[in-house]
Amino acid sequence: MAGVTFVHENHIIHGDCKSDNIMADTAGLFDSPPHPSKTNMKRDFSGKLSKPISRTLKPVKYYLIDFGLSEIYRPEDAPFLKQPPWGGDKTVREHLILDAPPCDPFAVDVYCLGNYLTQSFLDGRDELNWPPPQGFEFMRELVTDMVSKDSAKRPLMSEVITRFDEIVGKFGDRKLRSPVIPNNERYRFFKTVAHWSKQLGRMARRIPAIPMI
Repeated sequence: MAGVTFVHENHIIHGDCKSDNIMADTAGLFDSPPHPSKTNMKRDFSGKLSKPISRTLKPVKYYLIDFGLSEIYRPEDAPFLKQPPWGGDKTVREHLILDAPPCDPFAVDVYCLGNYLTQSFLDGRDELNWPPPQGFEFMRELVTDMVSKDSAKRPLMSEVITRFDEIVGKFGDRKLRSPVIPNNERYRFFKTVAHWSKQLGRMARRIPAIPMI
């Protein structure tokens, strides 16, 4: 979200916010860089990959990539309009209208990011047999606003960041340190004990639940 907010604040649209264009640099979580396709192997096939270190201890950087459809606008050109369709998300409401007129590309970015969050954290993707993780319903109202059918009712990315930070800022350690598991799974007793033993140790060492990069 921060990446899209940054480009929007500089009057730039990304134009193709989707899962393929949001990357994570996880190399620091392993003793050797992982292979891109054989994810249980080291990149050079010299052996099996180590177990990953917790992202709480080794923060991961996320990157917004592929600016091939990006455009920059001048503030004096507002309101900003672009002729649809464009991008890989084929569910954008404004693009589905017959003989669609030009629409706000910044609002489309907000929709596409909201749709990505819906599929990744709230509803999952049935076609990929990809269930959503537990514990992210707190985002439902915000994300629903992001994918509103009425583009004028979608929040600006700066408002998305503010609302998200306000929501998360109210959470305590129990919520922030809970394990992330699929909706169709349950943590067994011993895994639960092991998880919270680690978390209590990190709390004692004053390691924040949300790591700062």
